[in-house]
Amino acid sequence: MKDHVWIPSRNKRLSAMVHVPAVFHEQTPLIVCCHGFTGDKVGYNQLTANLAKALEAGGYGIIRFDYLGSGDSDGDFASDTSVSGWQEDLNSVLEWVNAQPRFAGQPLLLYGHSLGGLIVLTYPDDQRRIAGRLVFAPVTSPIDNFREIILGPQLWQKALNGEQISRFYGKGFKLNRQFVEDLVRHHYNPGQVMAKVAAPLLLVHGLQDAVAPIRHSRDFYAGYQGPKELKELELEHSAENNQELLQTTILEWLKHRFPV
Repeated sequence: MKDHVWIPSRNKRLSAMVHVPAVFHEQTPLIVCCHGFTGDKVGYNQLTANLAKALEAGGYGIIRFDYLGSGDSDGDFASDTSVSGWQEDLNSVLEWVNAQPRFAGQPLLLYGHSLGGLIVLTYPDDQRRIAGRLVFAPVTSPIDNFREIILGPQLWQKALNGEQISRFYGKGFKLNRQFVEDLVRHHYNPGQVMAKVAAPLLLVHGLQDAVAPIRHSRDFYAGYQGPKELKELELEHSAENNQELLQTTILEWLKHRFPV
């Protein structure tokens, strides 16, 4: 069963889909899904929607949402997109979950793809709400990744100069300068955040990924001291070539760590 809900964040509304499996009780894990840069809660080739369907069939609850300015949520991509803004949106979703009686006591997990992986890995979890984290093709060195690959040096510099940029990575989106300024100001470092976390981690990265270098994931993984598993698979950045392999890998890990 799935339902659409609106969740308040940053004085606007996030569009979210809630998937509840046929058997749902207080120990059923609930997984919050964070999409990537220029993505949405459906995903490229329905990556996230298909993953949610597979996880729901496997007995897990899912919440997938659009950040402000993305997908069906309120806002404007150019002005509402930043890592700090996305972090606030994720926190708004988690606060909404905690306020729902039907989700009281549920083990809460975070899943993120690409830049959504950075959001998952930099969520501080000061209240120890998060039971586990799953990331696929995460951006773990955001300045290097965006400057050298996703935006490229020229657009990166234009944004630093205060200009609005567009046509990055072959897409028609526009982006105001605050996105790059936010990366430079905060120097997001998932290793520092995760050093204070002991929850189980699954990191999946494709050997054919041309967007987020796999070496960044290997470096991050080597430094994480909690329970962890790294899966290097024959996948592209958005699993364009084999979504079923990604789904099976995630489900196997979940059934081992968080059986239903």
